[in-house]
Amino acid sequence: MHFIENSKQELIALMLLVFISGFITKVPFLFNIDPELFYPRNIGTIVFPTLITYLSLRNKLNLYTWLIYLVISFIPIIFLNLIPGGDNSDTFFLSSTHSLFFLLSIYGLVYIGGIRGKSNKRVDFLHYCGDLIIMSGLLLISGGLFTAITIGLFQEIGFNIEVFYFENVLVWGLPAIPLIASYLIFNNKDLVSKISPLIAKIFTPFVFLILFIFSFAIIFSDKNILVDRELLLMFNIIIIAVLALILFSLSHINSSNKFQFILLFSLSFISIIDNLIVLFAISSRLFEFGITPNRLALTGLNLLVSFHLIIISKQLFLLILRKVNTNNVLNSIVSYLPIYVFWTSVVIFLFPIIFNFK
Repeated sequence: MHFIENSKQELIALMLLVFISGFITKVPFLFNIDPELFYPRNIGTIVFPTLITYLSLRNKLNLYTWLIYLVISFIPIIFLNLIPGGDNSDTFFLSSTHSLFFLLSIYGLVYIGGIRGKSNKRVDFLHYCGDLIIMSGLLLISGGLFTAITIGLFQEIGFNIEVFYFENVLVWGLPAIPLIASYLIFNNKDLVSKISPLIAKIFTPFVFLILFIFSFAIIFSDKNILVDRELLLMFNIIIIAVLALILFSLSHINSSNKFQFILLFSLSFISIIDNLIVLFAISSRLFEFGITPNRLALTGLNLLVSFHLIIISKQLFLLILRKVNTNNVLNSIVSYLPIYVFWTSVVIFLFPIIFNFK
């Protein structure tokens, strides 16, 4: 396997991988395949094999190791293309969405250097994920503005290029975003590395305030959390965002900033309370309406998140008392990741079988 030795080789490899991602995205148009059938099953194929290959080249992995990671990454993709049941089935939706996290974990193994990768490398990977989201978002916004201007410009002179632009420009540009974002992050380490901690520092007090007020407001709301699925989903998104805020805040925090530690502890504590409310609501739905794939998946996720938040809160409390340092708290975050991966694997591969692909 040829490694990337200089910036010129890296750019050539990047362009080749961008072409491969674009070609995979173009498959439905080239071979007359229903896009609604193809993309839900193969969104992971478009993004992760090329990302894994790019990082393998940068990290100088041997051919055998690269092939192992690549083969493992194709397991959920092949599974999604083989399982029976329509795209509207709950188990298919759960498998396809959870497969993205599974593929991200494989990519993470490449990043940290295998299952036995050090904890600090796991923290670095989570930072990289945050930077990747920010950089990809900036590229997406820039691309969106460019697209709007281009289409509008041609419309002014009487040409409607929307269909042509989508089928011949966007299908190549969109899958290139994660690769280009990764290239920018790896080669400009100061470009976005300070943005995610800054965002976390700004938003942490606001998120705490919102969660605190929301916890009381829900009592007087007409919305019933026991039956409102959208509200439950929003709760889960907020709780996951809290974990990210704690991670990014701790990584660039002054060890003498006790107020910030207290704020993070308060945020994790109120998140535990809110998450227990969600867990109670989902459990009530389970007992009242029976077990469904969605309810069981949410219950499992919320149980895992609740235990994780309790562990993190304990470490934050000890941090306030000066009995541990920030590395202990960060380790409590990243050491739990394999448990999430295990649960993700259960949802992807066992849920369709348990619920008869419904």
